[in-house]
Amino acid sequence: FERQMRQRKRHTGDNADGATVSKKLRRLRSAQHQLKLNARVVEHDKRHLRSVYGEDCSMTGRRRHTSCLALRASINDRLANLERHFIDPDGVPGREWYKHALFGPEPERWIGETAHQPFPALAAALESQDSRRLRLSEKGIADIIHEAAWFLRED
Repeated sequence: FERQMRQRKRHTGDNADGATVSKKLRRLRSAQHQLKLNARVVEHDKRHLRSVYGEDCSMTGRRRHTSCLALRASINDRLANLERHFIDPDGVPGREWYKHALFGPEPERWIGETAHQPFPALAAALESQDSRRLRLSEKGIADIIHEAAWFLRED
């Protein structure tokens, strides 16, 4: 995610009114920060699982075994379902069939080519130089990332 943010920052530069786009993406940076913090919670849970229960949950004692399996299932469920939270039901403007909010194929590429575009809705808004569309795209993507971040914290 951080790499995608750096790529987006490199590609955006200045907009028409001279202000850098990166300064205007405060919501997106805040969402990214929250996702990073909550990903650390999952990493902490993984370390706790290994240090307390070992690698395979095969310790003696039914109660500890059940706790280990529950923690492992919680971690696995959060990681396995995280990607689903990055889906935007409205899709990318102009390409509504494409629903992923964080990355997508570049427009006008042939099928099979491997060019990916970080934050396709933001890229489309920047290309159109529509500041309202940019604000709405940023808010929508930030909301999606915040939702994913909080999903990581759930147990």
